[in-house]
Amino acid sequence: MLSYSTDTRLSGVDIALGCPSGAAPFPAGAVTDPVRALREALRPALTREPCVIAFSGGRDSSVLLAVAMDLAAREGLAPPIALTFRYPGDAAANESAWQEAVIRHLRVETWVRRDVRDELDVIGPLVAPVLLDRRSPVYPAALGNTLLLAAHAPGGSPVTGNAGDEVLGGHRLGTLRAVARRRGRGLTRADWGQFALCMAPGAARRVVARRAAPMPWLRPELRRAVWRETAERPMSWRASVRSALATRAFALGFATRAAVVAGYGCRLVEPCADPSFVASHAAAPPMTRAAGTRLVADGLLPDAVLARRDKPRFNASRFGARSRDFALGWDGSGADSSLVDPDALRDAWLSVEPPASTAMLLQQAWLAGRENR
Repeated sequence: MLSYSTDTRLSGVDIALGCPSGAAPFPAGAVTDPVRALREALRPALTREPCVIAFSGGRDSSVLLAVAMDLAAREGLAPPIALTFRYPGDAAANESAWQEAVIRHLRVETWVRRDVRDELDVIGPLVAPVLLDRRSPVYPAALGNTLLLAAHAPGGSPVTGNAGDEVLGGHRLGTLRAVARRRGRGLTRADWGQFALCMAPGAARRVVARRAAPMPWLRPELRRAVWRETAERPMSWRASVRSALATRAFALGFATRAAVVAGYGCRLVEPCADPSFVASHAAAPPMTRAAGTRLVADGLLPDAVLARRDKPRFNASRFGARSRDFALGWDGSGADSSLVDPDALRDAWLSVEPPASTAMLLQQAWLAGRENR
């Protein structure tokens, strides 16, 4: 089981950036076959019932559900429960078609669907007690989904696909090698764009990062630090994979999630972050995100599921009516004006799709407002 010994305190800069900054050691794992390593990481969840898999319909949750179903059938274990949160009225978070296709293909016996409205707000009924207990923002700020998942798996094993994007994707050499092997044949504009980005020098990648995330609420020096960190991914395949989770952000996020599910008597299982799986993927030949997903799925899912690139967005449920009401009445107090511009921050909270990285700032301001009553 993955465990960390790390400082869980958040600095003012961490809160302003929306995630803890800096590196943290990631446990070394034994190198084996990635397919075997993922199954070994999932097995403890199936042996501690109920095994409840957070199933969004995306690639990582679909792969974990498929592997868990297959492993349970092979070893005579109880099959996992698929738990899906649905967001009525939020088109950006709608994955119903993908979910139903995967469930039908895998012949899942127990599929629990729960409509979510304002429960997952970052200052809502699930997260607010945690904030008040800690007297500090929490990372990840959108902790409500983890709490809700644990509530459906009392005493058992909640399973998430966290870390799938970081471990399986975003590695420059994997993309470059795939393009070289195909010699440019059949590549889309998106493929060529990704190729150009992987080949580009650091300065050019920082420009792309700036355009993708302008973050006007941050003071200029902080913005530049974020763009630099975003652009700095090593070219070496092994170094890129091994360093993907060697961050304070992942270390603190895992520690927080594990702690809150323990309150339900649960043990958190995040197979994509298993040290042996990470080490095994790093030891494999360089590959793209899609190829890595196909490898670990081991023929269990339709290719359309494994090859998809689109991702849902859940910001509307994380910044719900409670957050918007607070932002409308916010007087600017509780935010460090040396790090953020309060007016730009309020505009971000009141935008159509508030940036996820502003959630801890909202929690910080909300807590300060309660203390000043």
